[in-house]
Amino acid sequence: MTNELQSSPVTPRVLRTAARAAVTTALLVSAAVVAVAVSPGGDRTVEAVGEAFGSGGEYHSVEPERILDTRVPALDVAPAGRKPTGPEPSGPTFDVQVVGRAGLPAFRDANRDGFDDNVLAVAVNITVVNPTGLGYLKAYGAGENAGDSSIVNFRPAEVVPNSAVLRPGRDGKLTVRVATPLAAGSVDVLIDVFGWFSSSGYVTNGGTYGARLVAPPTGPGRIFDSRNASGGSAPLRAGEERAIKIWGADASDPAVADIVPNSADVVGVMVNITGVNNLGGSASTFFSLNPKPSTPSTPPSTSNVNLLRGQFRSTLAIVPVSADGNVYLYNLAGEAHAILDVTGYLVRNQPPTSCKGRVIPLVAPFRAFDTRQTAFFQTPLPPAQAEDWSFRDFANDVRIGGQPVGPQLGLIGNLTAAGLGRQYAWAPVSSFLTAYPTPAASGTQVPTVSNLVIAENEVVPNMAFLTYGATGSDPYQIRFYNRAGYLDYLLDVTAVVLADCAA
Repeated sequence: MTNELQSSPVTPRVLRTAARAAVTTALLVSAAVVAVAVSPGGDRTVEAVGEAFGSGGEYHSVEPERILDTRVPALDVAPAGRKPTGPEPSGPTFDVQVVGRAGLPAFRDANRDGFDDNVLAVAVNITVVNPTGLGYLKAYGAGENAGDSSIVNFRPAEVVPNSAVLRPGRDGKLTVRVATPLAAGSVDVLIDVFGWFSSSGYVTNGGTYGARLVAPPTGPGRIFDSRNASGGSAPLRAGEERAIKIWGADASDPAVADIVPNSADVVGVMVNITGVNNLGGSASTFFSLNPKPSTPSTPPSTSNVNLLRGQFRSTLAIVPVSADGNVYLYNLAGEAHAILDVTGYLVRNQPPTSCKGRVIPLVAPFRAFDTRQTAFFQTPLPPAQAEDWSFRDFANDVRIGGQPVGPQLGLIGNLTAAGLGRQYAWAPVSSFLTAYPTPAASGTQVPTVSNLVIAENEVVPNMAFLTYGATGSDPYQIRFYNRAGYLDYLLDVTAVVLADCAA
């Protein structure tokens, strides 16, 4: 079954100038002369002078590794054990060393500015475990401004993961703050590292080129669904692992052949994994995606999506691809279905002088919109409806040292479903949100993919790689579709992906 829009026209929304802020300045270290300026708010701008971007913004896969687990003394940081939580802005924080661990190069600071010369950003999965109260988690570079954006939102006793692309701060560390506005409490936190993005100076410092991020030309597509024949028509059982083809993977509904090229140059894949854990044999579990198969004696040590019994949950994952062209999906306990939607893939051996596919982190997360706020019409998205957002003003505002970074093919950010209202007072509701490039021609069919799933009384975040579509003279449009109920949602942008070099 395909999803159909109602007959009413798609509503356009525009990110107007008044909604923009100075934090849309991008961060990229050049191999040439570098000047550093720190604003009163703590934001850090790195200005590249007179040189092309070089190798900046390229991705380097690592074997997934857990660097923080507050339940395990060997993987903990001070203060030991469960971490204290409390109201902002004075709530407790703790720092985690990330540069130099999990396959990242050792910390290097030749210009003595306190920041690593090689690592531009890290790709991590952060999980909140059994918090004592309602709240949210922030993670940001040590010494930087925490900003307004959260990565994980949670309720008491939940296990909630989310992925993020983060710029390490002073001495290659991340600062974590877990806020519980209603009362002080405690929480366990896990951090898994899946890869990192290099600065332009990395090759100069003796490193090798990495991979570029590419969006499927046809938009996101579903490559695996264990509920269907192509996915085995059976849930994954406790301890079961399945190989999922990435090289030459085909998408379904609509059918797209080779949505990922059949090439050994594809070294990583960006997939949205959705767990369906409401079966008769379901139990609390997690799914883990890895570049090699596990063994009974060495099960995966990292997780991508955690599920309580009865839950539906989605998380974006950046996964290295095995030398056999597969990734391996593992289920810890019970029985649960899994769905994988490809949103992008990482390709090595790209022309060094090209900028296409380079990922440029922002100095601080930028709140692109929030449909609950007056500045963005204070109107939720109705059931079975879609709306287009124009990011043209935002894309033109992203700069390095005052200079535009150039054309962009998309963005990476935290997409959050912030509240779901009933269409009929007597009928409980659940929904999903799908974001995809605005089609050039008017149409009613919605891709059979989803970015996140939400039920009533939930706040659900998920990292997303969103690519732009074009209508008329505007090449920076993204369409958002809500399946049911009245949905409020927001987007915090953390990075942009280049389509070409700045002129």
